[in-house]
Formats: sequence, C-alpha cells, structure tokens
Amino acid sequence: MGAAVPLSEFEKRELEQIGHGLAEEDPGFAALLGRDAFALSQRARFWRGLLLVAAGICVLLLGLVVRVPWLGIAGFAIMNGAGYWAVKDLRWSPRTTKRQVTQMEGNNE
Repeated sequence: MGAAVPLSEFEKRELEQIGHGLAEEDPGFAALLGRDAFALSQRARFWRGLLLVAAGICVLLLGLVVRVPWLGIAGFAIMNGAGYWAVKDLRWSPRTTKRQVTQMEGNNE
C-alpha cells in the first residue's frame, strides 16, 4: 500500500467547503456519512457470524448424537464458513498506526 500523504491547507479548505455544502444541501445524508456506519455493519456481521458458529456447533453435536455423519459434516461446514464470514473484514487494531518510512524501506528518490 502507498504511504499516506498529508493534505495541503488548500485541500483541507476545499474539503471543508464541500462538507458544509453537503450538510446544507442534504442534512440527512451528511449525518449518515458523519457516523461510522461501516463499523456498525462490521460489528453486526461479527455477532451474526458468532451466532452462526454456535448454530454450526449445535448441528455438529446433533450429528454426533444421532450418529448421522453427513449432519455432523454439514455442522462443521456451517461452523467454519460462519467463522470465516464473521472475521474476514475485521480490523484487529482499534487504533491506526502511522508508520514512519525510512530511507531504506521507502522510495530511494
């Protein structure tokens, strides 16, 4: 991934003007963009995935108890698929780290 380049003062002013114009034109949409809707959907996906993992475990155990191999295999597949779906887009660090690129790591220009 590329290194983050800080915005110039002109770009900051332009973005601020665009934001104010958006807030005046469509306050509902501006409020939606102001919230972190993506993180909320990630949190919901995670909890739904955990529920599906629990359901997969239950189906797996049911297959073991009633001695139906295909039911146990289906439960295992549900459990693994739901676990992957729950964590595939998570960001594991709650804070962003700003790494300094040294001359050796970065571009040698």
